[in-house]
Amino acid sequence: MEIGATKAVQERLKATKISEIKETSLVFCWDTHLAKIKRRNVLFIVNTSNRYTIAMTDIESRNWNHYTLYISRVFHGVMQQMGYLEDQIEQYFRMSGDTIVTKTHGKKSVGGINRMVTDAQYFDKKFEKETKYQWDLNEYLNRDICQPDGFDAYGYPRELFKLDMERLGIVPKRKPAKVIDFKAYVHRK
Repeated sequence: MEIGATKAVQERLKATKISEIKETSLVFCWDTHLAKIKRRNVLFIVNTSNRYTIAMTDIESRNWNHYTLYISRVFHGVMQQMGYLEDQIEQYFRMSGDTIVTKTHGKKSVGGINRMVTDAQYFDKKFEKETKYQWDLNEYLNRDICQPDGFDAYGYPRELFKLDMERLGIVPKRKPAKVIDFKAYVHRK
């Protein structure tokens, strides 16, 4: 798994070595950015393939020292909250490989992060105190229709994340929706 770091995050990770970007599938690439929102430090973690966004507040110093481990635990917790089973989460981590910190994954990904930071400034609720994972903010950010790098159509990041999990074979593919033929029900006189 590759965790891309913007300059703001790289400055915070002084001791962490920044690796070169490898040919990793975009679904295993997450870019991170640190910004000040409502007078609190917010770490934005955005998937490169589907733009699913996780927003964390007030990260402690010890967590910056073990950044890759911290981010992995965050992913694990978020996937549990989304309803994925433990074996599905483990399969995602096995498929993603070793976790490394890299530079960000391109202009479109950074543009997605910037969009999320802008959207977060318009979030009208207060952040929860004593809470690192801001669930309401995450729900708000993941309702933005977008067309990220991993898709050729527009969609909501939460749905696109599910589609990525289906493409990887982690969750079974959903059956297509039934189309109702209204012509059969229309009575001609």
